[in-house]
Amino acid sequence: MQQTKQREVILDVLREAGRPLTREEILKVGRKKIDRLGSATVDRAIRQMTSEFYVVGVEFPGQPRRYELPTESEHPHFICRKCDRVFDLPVKMELPKINAPKGFLVSGGEIIYSGTCPDCA
Repeated sequence: MQQTKQREVILDVLREAGRPLTREEILKVGRKKIDRLGSATVDRAIRQMTSEFYVVGVEFPGQPRRYELPTESEHPHFICRKCDRVFDLPVKMELPKINAPKGFLVSGGEIIYSGTCPDCA
């Protein structure tokens, strides 16, 4: 992947946040670093970085898609029910083995905790 200033800013934003961010959050924080950062540029960069595994997309029920940097192991997430921010939980985990119903193909899983973050408490 060709490294551009815009892509480097997106990676910096994700590193500094230390948690999964929505496209809108990436764009808002990225514009503080490059004031003319375009939404189409962010969309293209995220799409390419996701396809090349520089960034991972995560989805939770009732939440917008978020992006984070790849990690060495699966980990659970925490959703604040007041501000809707999502946080990584620093817990190494292994999903339990399941017997899916006939015809189902399991491609992954997610453990989600919820409550209130320190900023909202």
